[in-house]
This record gives sequence, structure tokens and C-alpha cells, in this order.
Amino acid sequence: MLRTTITNGTGKKYEAQVTAEHALVVTSQASSGFDVSSNVLTRYKLFRGFMTDSSGSKDLNIDGSTTPVEFSVTSETGKVLYVQQIRVLLNGTYFEMDTNDFRRFGEATAGGGSLTNGIELEVRQGGVMTELFAEPIKQTGDFFNYADNFTNLVNAVSAQSDFLSFDFEFEQPVVLPESVEDRLIMTISDDLTDIDLFQVTVRGWQEVK
Repeated sequence: MLRTTITNGTGKKYEAQVTAEHALVVTSQASSGFDVSSNVLTRYKLFRGFMTDSSGSKDLNIDGSTTPVEFSVTSETGKVLYVQQIRVLLNGTYFEMDTNDFRRFGEATAGGGSLTNGIELEVRQGGVMTELFAEPIKQTGDFFNYADNFTNLVNAVSAQSDFLSFDFEFEQPVVLPESVEDRLIMTISDDLTDIDLFQVTVRGWQEVK
């Protein structure tokens, strides 16, 4: 039996290694950016945007009590969108989370209490609809069931207007291919016109063809 030694062809002639199961040890090394084409280097681009309705509005403080209104984000032709996080932004009175405001939804619930129908969040992928809120959000405190982080600045907007935001990080990015059907959707089914500001930002990255 002839003994064969495999080494790299240049440099210091490092020898290849074999595991106890007789497999060749292989490791991957990141290529230098100078050795990769610009098309490959810039294939993935950062994405920042808002959930919007069919008219392009990003304001969720609307009246959806009669006809529910969908706000969504979808990909574009020639792009695949990867949504990693959404942020819910709220301004208005009765958004102090260390008080009984926790059990209402700002001024949209006059006198306290819950929304009638609630806010839904779902993703439509390949014809399959997945609910991201197990139950509709009817009180502001319900967001804490799903949020990974939050910020509450009391009376920061004005003497009686609070700032409140919730961050939702997805375990895996929500992938939206170039399709008009696949999208991330938040549905408003109550009258939220008394909320000063209600918007949802989206962040992640996109792959460009």
C-alpha cells in the first residue's frame, strides 16, 4: 500500500486532514470582497418601509368598524423581501402602560374597555394564511403578549399625549417573493380615528434579481 499525502499546492504545503470516520475535513472561508463581483456583493439590500392600505396611506388611525381596512407590505417585481421586524407606533392620550391605560386602547375606547373587534396581524404565503396574533388585539396591553420590546414615553408628545411603540422580531424572516398574493397584513376593524398617530414600520432586507 502506497502512502499518499495531500497538501495545498501553494504556500506552506499544509496537509489535508481526515476524520475518524474517514471523511476529508473541509472548512469554508469567506471570500474577500475584492474577489467577488459587485452584483453578488450588492445582491441583498436593506429595506425600510411602512405598512400601507390600497391607496398608499400609512395611517392606521382610521374607521374600519363598518368595512375592515387592510394595511400590508408586499414585494415588488424582481425583488424578494425578507421582513425581520415590525414596529407599532402610537401617539395619543391614555397610552401610559404603568396605569389602567394598559386595559384600554387609548381614546378609541372612550371611558375605558376594549375594542369591539380588535386588530389582526397575519401573513399570506403560498396561499396559506398564518395568524401572527393568536387573538385580535383589543387592549393596548395585549401587544405585550407578542412584543419583544417596547418604549413608553409619558406626556412626551404634548402635556397629555404619550408615545408608545412595540417591536416584534420574527424567529425567521417572513419571506415575500415577487407576488401580488403574498403579503404581511394588519387589519383594522374598529373606529380608531381618535388615536393621534398609529403607524407600522417594517424593516429587513430585499434580494434584487
